[in-house]
Formats: sequence, structure tokens, C-alpha cells
Amino acid sequence: MLLLLFFGLIMWLLDGIYTPAIDIWSIGCIFAELLTGKPLFPGKNVVHQLELITDLLGTPSAESIARIGNEKARKYLSSMRKKQPIPFSKKFPDLDRSALRILERLLAFDPKDRPSAEEIRFTDPYFDGLADKEEEPSRKPISKLEFEFERRKLTRDDVRDLIYREILEYHPEMLKEYLRGTDQTHFVYPSGVDRFKEQFAYLEEGDGTSGGNSPHHRKHATSLPSESAQLMKLTTL
Repeated sequence: MLLLLFFGLIMWLLDGIYTPAIDIWSIGCIFAELLTGKPLFPGKNVVHQLELITDLLGTPSAESIARIGNEKARKYLSSMRKKQPIPFSKKFPDLDRSALRILERLLAFDPKDRPSAEEIRFTDPYFDGLADKEEEPSRKPISKLEFEFERRKLTRDDVRDLIYREILEYHPEMLKEYLRGTDQTHFVYPSGVDRFKEQFAYLEEGDGTSGGNSPHHRKHATSLPSESAQLMKLTTL
């Protein structure tokens, strides 16, 4: 939580909505840490974080405060004693001038004063000779439909089955056998998949130190994923 607070979380709490400008602020905080070797605003909580930010940037203007979505934050900043901004050249006297210029732009308190990622990449002198519009074309935001899978509610069994299926990706032969849906009764001895499922179920139920049945002595495993159900789930994901 504190690490997030050091970067973009504070601006999200102020506005209540997540925007690209919050990412730009986060980039500024990370850039400052790369340049100095330590967090720029290591706040212990939200109030302390705002104190540190305004110690450097000064008290926000009345117009900037009015645009803040969080009512409590507006009241707090409005009642704050007036602070003058500290020039970045004074705060960071040993840093490159071009780095300071871009840092000031990234860390503008008001979101509307921060540049877009495209502006930073293609117009700021700090990146002269590095950015290439041909190789780095701008794209429209990804549709929320692309993240529809995040809205699906997964049961514990669903998660377990997906983990098991992911493990099999690292065991190609067992994966082939699993996808074939081979019946264990066709084997004189348990197949590789059966042994693997047995071990997986055993580990899922405990750490193997409780004195219970070892995975090689289990007669059945009630927590094993169902192949047919799993294949149906995979085809619908």
C-alpha cells in the first residue's frame, strides 16, 4: 500500500477516477526515484503524502483544488497554510537540466497540466534521437471488452482446475494424455497424468507433513479436476 502511495495512488484518491494523467504522475515519481535513488514522496499516509507533495510543489491554486473530486481532500488543501514551490533546480542541483524539465512536467499537481505519453515521447528534448514515430505509433485505448474475463466469477474449483491445467503446460507428454481424455482403465499401471493428478490433489489438501496418506497410497482423490468439465471451461474462456 505504501509503495502504491509513493506513486499514483494519491492522485487517484484525490480524483476518485483513474485517468491517463495518473499514470503520468506515477511515471514522474518513478523517474525521480531512478534519478535520485530514493522515493520522492515517501508518505506514511495520505495526509503526510500531501504534505510532502505540497512542500515541493507548493499549495495548489484555488482553481486546481476546485477540480479535485474528493470533497475531504478539497477541504484539507483549502485549509492548508500557503506554501511556495521549491525550484526543481534547487531541490535537485546535481541533476541534468533536461531531466529536470521533464520531471517538472510529469509532476504537475493539476492533471490538466501534465503532458500525455505521446507528448513526452515525441516532443520533449530529453528523448531526442530515441523516439521514433514509425516504430512507436500511437494507438487508441484498449476496449473494456478485452478485459471481460476479469468480470467472470470463478469458484474455488475453477481456480484449482485452471492452475492444474497451467501446470500441465510444463509437462507436454502429460498434457497430450490429458487432452486426449485417456481412460485410466486402459492402463495396467497408473498413467503419468494420473500420478500427477494424485500428487497435485495431495499437495492441495496439505503440506505432506501431517502424517496422512502419501500420494502413492491414495485410492481416490475427491479434489481432482474433471477432465470433461475442464475442457468445456477451457473452450468457453
